[in-house]
Amino acid sequence: MEADTPPKPGSAEHWTAWLERYGNNYATHDERRAAYQDFQTNLATMQAVFSQPDHMHTAGYLAAHDRVADGDADSPDDAELWVPAHLTGPGRADWLEGFRSHFEP
Repeated sequence: MEADTPPKPGSAEHWTAWLERYGNNYATHDERRAAYQDFQTNLATMQAVFSQPDHMHTAGYLAAHDRVADGDADSPDDAELWVPAHLTGPGRADWLEGFRSHFEP
């Protein structure tokens, strides 16, 4: 394994790294095991949530590309017209940034 590559979740190396970082937060081995199991169970959800801004930025950029091609948008000011209504907070901001970035020189 390369130095910059984190250990694979569920591996002995990952368990050791997790214990070094979080093990002192738990009083017993059973509590540590249960917390690590919760971590593994929730890992995919956490990764999806934390990678969402990248996806939203890309989605906004691609939406701008489509809108420009269709003649529905011709400037970054059009972003507010086309942002999906269900997006809020950081996801909305990232989508808008992606849309607007399509027009950067």
